[in-house]
Amino acid sequence: MGVASVRHYGSVAAEIAVCTKAAGLVDRSALRQLAVTGPEHLLDHVLEAALPDGAPGPGRAVCVASTWCCRTTARRAIVAGTSSAVERWRQVESRAVSSAGLAVEVTPLPQASALTLVGPRAPGIVAAVGLPDGMRLHEVAEVTLAGAPLTLLREDDDAFLALFERGDPPPAMLEALWAAGSVYGMAPVGTDALALLHAAHRSIG
Repeated sequence: MGVASVRHYGSVAAEIAVCTKAAGLVDRSALRQLAVTGPEHLLDHVLEAALPDGAPGPGRAVCVASTWCCRTTARRAIVAGTSSAVERWRQVESRAVSSAGLAVEVTPLPQASALTLVGPRAPGIVAAVGLPDGMRLHEVAEVTLAGAPLTLLREDDDAFLALFERGDPPPAMLEALWAAGSVYGMAPVGTDALALLHAAHRSIG
């Protein structure tokens, strides 16, 4: 079974409780994604047009205004955020490319989707399905689950963001997640609860 793209499942408070005691799986299909590719030194230059503190190295990610820049390899990065934020990124990156005549491609990924797994039991679920649970904070890895590729980002100690460039997560992948998650008390969680959790985390930080 899958996860509906909904704001809540009837009780935001109950969903927050799930995320603080066990784990919640959130459909993040509203996120937009953008691929930026090119030679390493040119990609660094283009990414730095939107990242004044510098581009992340391969296998690392940085977050600016709730938008992630995930450097999957030396030659490729994925930007994930709201539609308006990713569009601003596209404009900034495209201007940097055109003004300097650089051999870098800025490509929207209109079919992309995403999931967030959040909660103290999230690392256990990640390990149970064979994904790397020992990732450092803001580490990025290109992995496969149930034969399907995805980009996995460790956003926080108990939060993982899975990015899918080619469409919705395949049913076999969702089945694997739910089978593993059922042991840990995982439940579907809406975007309202996740937004409140993110806001609380920012205020504590």
